[in-house]
Amino acid sequence: MHLETEQLLGTLEILCSNSVVWETTAQGEFNLWNLMISEGFVHLTDIELAFKHWQKIEEWGTPTNQEASDYEYAPPRSERKDNTWNESIANERQGYYQQLQQLVKKHLQNIQAYNLSFPKTAHQSFEWGHPYFSMSILVGETSDRHYFCLAPTVPDQLNYYRRDRNQPTTQIVYEESPSQATKMITEVKILLNNLTPITNYGYYHGGYNYTYQHQIVGALAKTKTTAIQLALQAATMVFLEKRTVEYADDGYNSRKLSQFMNQCLRDRTCYSISFWDVGYTYEVGQTPAGDWLGVRSQSEFEYNP
Repeated sequence: MHLETEQLLGTLEILCSNSVVWETTAQGEFNLWNLMISEGFVHLTDIELAFKHWQKIEEWGTPTNQEASDYEYAPPRSERKDNTWNESIANERQGYYQQLQQLVKKHLQNIQAYNLSFPKTAHQSFEWGHPYFSMSILVGETSDRHYFCLAPTVPDQLNYYRRDRNQPTTQIVYEESPSQATKMITEVKILLNNLTPITNYGYYHGGYNYTYQHQIVGALAKTKTTAIQLALQAATMVFLEKRTVEYADDGYNSRKLSQFMNQCLRDRTCYSISFWDVGYTYEVGQTPAGDWLGVRSQSEFEYNP
C-alpha cells in the first residue's frame, strides 16, 4: 500500500469503524463491477438459467419464491383478481423470451450470465430475517466490439425517495450511438416492447401495498463494466451519484468525517446497491496515490405484517 494511502486510512479508521480501502495496484481499476465482485455479490450462472429466472419472477408475481420462504409477504399470483396474468399470457411471453434468447446467442459473442445476490453469510449481520433475493444478468460482445447487457428491474424497498426518479423510462440505454449493432438492437427493442412491464408485489400485506414493474432493460457501451453499470442503473438496482459528502448520523465524528472525505479525497462518489429489502452503500473517493478510500454501510427493511 502506498504510504500516503496508508496514512489516510489510519485517519479514516479513527473517524469511523466501517472504512473500506481499494488498492489499485493490487486490485486493479476501481469501478462498480469490480467492487461488486470483491464484495462477493457476483456468481457465474448459465444463460438458460438467467432467462428462466426472469420468467419465474413473472410467474411468482413477487421478487422471490414465497414457497421457499417461511412466511407470506404478498398474495401469490394465483390469488389476484385481475386480468394481467393467465395461461395464454404466460405462453405468449415465454415465446418472446425464447426469441430473445435465440437473438442474443446469434448476435453476441463471449456471452456470460451472472447471478447477483448478497452473500448468505451476510444474513447474520442483519437484525431481521429476509427472503433470499437474487437477480440474473447477461452480457456479451457485439460485432463492432461493444458490449450489450440485459437485466431485469429490481424493486427497492429501502429508498422510497428514489422510486419515482429511478423508474425505468426507456428499455435500452446507450453510452454512445450504436453502429454495426443497430440491426440487433432494433430486433431486441421489438421483443422488449412485446414483453410489457408486469406488476409484481413486494411487501404487500400489513398496509405496505408495495408494487413494482418487472421488465427487462438493456444497455450498450464500449466496455463490459460500463454496459453492466448502465444496465443496473436502468434496472434501479444501482444508484450512483458524485457529490460532496455530508454525514449527519455518525455521532460526534460526523463533521470531522465529512471534512476528511471532502478535503483529502477527490472524485467522491456514492454507490448504492439494492437487493430489494437489503441494501449496501459505499461513499468513496480517490487518494492522491490513486487508491480509493471510503465508508461502507448497510440497511434493511423491517417487515411487520
